[in-house]
Amino acid sequence: MRLIFFLAALLWLARPGIVTGQSFELHGSAGPTLVDRGYSLAGGVGLFPTSHIGIVVDVERTHLVSRERITPDSASRFRGGTLTLASAQLRVAPLGRDRVGPYGLVGFAAGVSRPNVNEAFPNPVTNDVRAVFFGGGLQVPLRTGLSLFADGRMMLGAEAGELLAVAPIRAGVAWRF
Repeated sequence: MRLIFFLAALLWLARPGIVTGQSFELHGSAGPTLVDRGYSLAGGVGLFPTSHIGIVVDVERTHLVSRERITPDSASRFRGGTLTLASAQLRVAPLGRDRVGPYGLVGFAAGVSRPNVNEAFPNPVTNDVRAVFFGGGLQVPLRTGLSLFADGRMMLGAEAGELLAVAPIRAGVAWRF
């Protein structure tokens, strides 16, 4: 998080004239997860010192469904669960935010996971989660200050000493002021 704010301050010091187009954003989004069935919800705020670069802070909740596959020769179980994370990300929109176009994102997240409780996994557990992510999306301005967006990301991290990989795809609405 400090690195993102440092980069924004450095940009401002290097080119103070480009900061005149700064804006703030409120946004919300929802969508499914890839690979493991589930859904993801997110909401947050962003500071855009230019129309091309933004620093975004989100609160995310992702739920993955438990699954079980039993064959005569083997058994496979995935516990699933809910991740509640705070994330910080850097967004870059090469064409600016006032045109239909792509954007890329990179960031990190921290929070907790609460694995599902079921017959195969009867004990409730809470784990700390740390992750990094990257991805991209498409933004579609509707009118001044209002836009639609859709993005996908790959999140890689650690949870209770195990590898965590989640790939949410979300669509949402953003209001810039």
